[in-house]
Amino acid sequence: MHDSRETFVNHAFVTGYPVKHSRSPLIHGHWLKQFGIRGSYRAQEVTPEAFPDFMRQIKEGRTDFCGGNVTIPHKEAAFRLADRPDELSAELGAANTLWLEDGKIRATNTDGRGFVANLDERAKGWDRISAAVILGAGGASRAVIQAIRDRGVKTIHVVNRTPERARELADRFGTAVHAHSMAALPEVVSGAGLFVNTTSLGMDGEPAPAIDFSGLAPDAVVTDIVYVPLKTPLLRQAEEQGFRVVDGLGMLLHQAVPGFEKMVRSEAGRRRNAKTDHHQRYGQARMIIVGLTGSIGMGKSTAAGMFRELGVPVNDADEVVHMLYSGEAVAPVEAAFPGVAKGGVIDRAELSLRLVAAPERLAELERIVHPLVRAKEQEFVARHRADGAPFVLLDIPLLFETKAEARLDRIVVVTCDPEMQRERVMKRPGMTAEKFAMILKRQVPDSEKRARADYIVDTSDSFDVTRQQIRAIVDDLRAG
Repeated sequence: MHDSRETFVNHAFVTGYPVKHSRSPLIHGHWLKQFGIRGSYRAQEVTPEAFPDFMRQIKEGRTDFCGGNVTIPHKEAAFRLADRPDELSAELGAANTLWLEDGKIRATNTDGRGFVANLDERAKGWDRISAAVILGAGGASRAVIQAIRDRGVKTIHVVNRTPERARELADRFGTAVHAHSMAALPEVVSGAGLFVNTTSLGMDGEPAPAIDFSGLAPDAVVTDIVYVPLKTPLLRQAEEQGFRVVDGLGMLLHQAVPGFEKMVRSEAGRRRNAKTDHHQRYGQARMIIVGLTGSIGMGKSTAAGMFRELGVPVNDADEVVHMLYSGEAVAPVEAAFPGVAKGGVIDRAELSLRLVAAPERLAELERIVHPLVRAKEQEFVARHRADGAPFVLLDIPLLFETKAEARLDRIVVVTCDPEMQRERVMKRPGMTAEKFAMILKRQVPDSEKRARADYIVDTSDSFDVTRQQIRAIVDDLRAG
């Protein structure tokens, strides 16, 4: 039987030199499968010398590619060789996303959007700074400079081995940007609130030069656009010196979404867009995003199931993590915790034992998994918004702990009697008092969660009583 979702064969690429580090094929490949789109997404390693011919082949139809992503060192060449770059890539002089349209190669740049979205998610308040330091003056640095300039950073120091390249950026972006040689690095970090590595230093764990970050502002953030390894040598140095660090994986995920939309031309996507246009044109109310949370053993999963029974679209973070542990998360988690991947799947019991033995590493795991979970959540919300759903429910285990309130319109907290909670939890296979205590220690107290909730579901009584509470919440949401 013909599947109406599969109307085009979409083949796309990521190209760079090197490109073996890229996780884009995992991400885009999963999305192709998830949305039922026939096609592929593969890595194409192309040398700088061969890149112009690669672009010609695409334009002349000598490949099966409908579009692709561009990484180091081809972003500037991609902009120059594109037929129709947009205004954003024109200002940057660099492109990271290409797609064919009417026989022409179009281009844009989503790096800046992904960069600031990652910082917003991982280091809230980062933009309350006056000065930043950018290491490197290539195509990626341009997007970062533009993005932080547009967020109000008044002084941006660009440090590069070749000062002339840095001066080109100062000329491009105006008086906010100042060019320096590497020798000036100790001076320009003084008092800066953000340090960004936009070079390939430390990629694949290669040694990186020692940098003294001590002159940065005490609450400064150090981030790296490189994400293999997840914690690069520069990030390790900064962390050892006491600074907050943000890896580059979240940037990859955030910038990937608009690029995917440009490259893939599915009939399903056109139908969703048409429906969205219809809703906007005729004034449909904004979709309400509801968050569901509760401590371990409170009955959150049961409550989520009851919302589903009433026809509410539910995004279950635990289910997403389970899927990721046999997909996109396997490689980075195994890299951080060698031996936990068995048969291509993360062994959750083994991973749990590692964390009990070294609870300080839980934050490291979260830095890997949370951006991936967040990307799935964004896909879920976008899909149901386009389909005209009046509201959706996001099951978020650590809603308050991860500062998720900012992206929610309502919050439902599931609670129960503390003794009942303990009884439920201790019945779980492999649960120990030590593990239970560790889980509770890192969570916001139940009393505070209830105080911050819009709705409370108490599961201490029977299923019927719980179901009545949830039905009342759904009725209230439907009433607007």
